[in-house]
Amino acid sequence: MSDTTTGIILAGGQSSRMGRDKALLPLPGAQTMTFVSHLATLLSSVCREVILVARDQPQADLYLPHLPSPIRVITDLTPHVGPLMGLYSGLRAMTTPQAVVTAVDMPFVQPALLTFLLSQAQPDKVVMPMVDDVPQVLLALYPQSVLPWIEQRLREGRRDPRSLLALVPVLPIKEAQLRTVDPQLRSFVNVNTPEELSFYSS
Repeated sequence: MSDTTTGIILAGGQSSRMGRDKALLPLPGAQTMTFVSHLATLLSSVCREVILVARDQPQADLYLPHLPSPIRVITDLTPHVGPLMGLYSGLRAMTTPQAVVTAVDMPFVQPALLTFLLSQAQPDKVVMPMVDDVPQVLLALYPQSVLPWIEQRLREGRRDPRSLLALVPVLPIKEAQLRTVDPQLRSFVNVNTPEELSFYSS
């Protein structure tokens, strides 16, 4: 358990490719749990607090019955802007100096991977996993100190967390390091379509 870390779940997407809310999908291998309830429980085991960021209040109200106590549910400060606004809203709301952030459609996040990321924490750097040399911006460790840079990007009309990386100090975590704790890199699997959900549920 890290007393200096908040777990933030970004759940404000439209789930357009899935055709239904991905947060409420049944967890493969544990059909009694949803994606969101599983991730909330997982993050609660390693973080002092957990915040779920929903798009708006109607979406937040859908999630509340699926969440263990005492998960905090907040909404985007400005709705319909995208994941960078979700990240900003979560970092603004937290009471710790850093957050491990995950998207709600990543149901296979490994506890060992979270523990490893937390062990790499630095006060003013984003700890950024790299898979195939691509920054995994929706499963990373962000210090609250990046808020001014996020505000700058939002003022510029940017919506993507990756745009932040050109401004902030980053500690990249190479794929080889990640595989020492998550050999198949299951933590970084996104489930975006019914076909993908069927594949991972079979």
